[in-house]
Amino acid sequence: MSTRDFQSVLYVDDDADICSVVQATLRLIPGLHVQTAHSGERAIDLAYELRPDLVLMDVMMPGLDGPSTFKRMRESALLAHIPVIFMTAKVLPAEICQFLQLGAIGVIVKPFDPLKLYGELYDLWNKGDAAGQSSIACGGQAKAQAQIDSLTITFLQRARTDVINLANMIEHAQNGDRSVFEEIERVSHSLHGAGAMFGFPKISDLGGTMARLVGGLVASVEAPDPAREPAVLRQSLEFSQQLAQEVEAAWQTAPQSDAMFQGPIGAR
Repeated sequence: MSTRDFQSVLYVDDDADICSVVQATLRLIPGLHVQTAHSGERAIDLAYELRPDLVLMDVMMPGLDGPSTFKRMRESALLAHIPVIFMTAKVLPAEICQFLQLGAIGVIVKPFDPLKLYGELYDLWNKGDAAGQSSIACGGQAKAQAQIDSLTITFLQRARTDVINLANMIEHAQNGDRSVFEEIERVSHSLHGAGAMFGFPKISDLGGTMARLVGGLVASVEAPDPAREPAVLRQSLEFSQQLAQEVEAAWQTAPQSDAMFQGPIGAR
């Protein structure tokens, strides 16, 4: 691959908040076209339609995950040549090596710096042959940061609703409704990823802990463990209450929060 700029990127991630950040920042690069997909299945459809120069793809997604999507692309003569870079919170060398052995040209670790993302993509695209380029020119960094600040507020608004819904879903689960397990895991996982992305490590950690806890219940939904399930749900409820506190604390420090939204979680 020669040293040159890529002109189109397809970003694949089930988290809408992170998709928004990637799209907002990369679109500030002149001449770069950015599309997003929220699932592996949709990514394959768009790859056929758009034939992007580069696919940037999250590893953990419900349904068709990143590695499975990558393998399907490699099975198609029309898509097999498209370079793929994985994004993942998994940082163990053996795991990263596994992704590279699949044929990916690189791995970017989450959480990442949106202002440096293009530079990382450029270096991986050129396999380190180029000196690298700044993600966003200095004149565009203020605009990028303003967009990130706006997206941060949007995330916190959504997180305020999510933590209320989590508590309600856990209550339904405690009353015997196992159908909500997957949604609890999905929302928790989303808070984990987006919390890290927007610089809220406590929200991220609590979301990740809840996702792992409830993920065990999802895996055993066909053969539930009556002795374990109530304790896991009690723990999950406690973590959801801590999440609510952390989201509220983060909201109080967010730009324009006083003008945009008043009252603590659950007050309205």
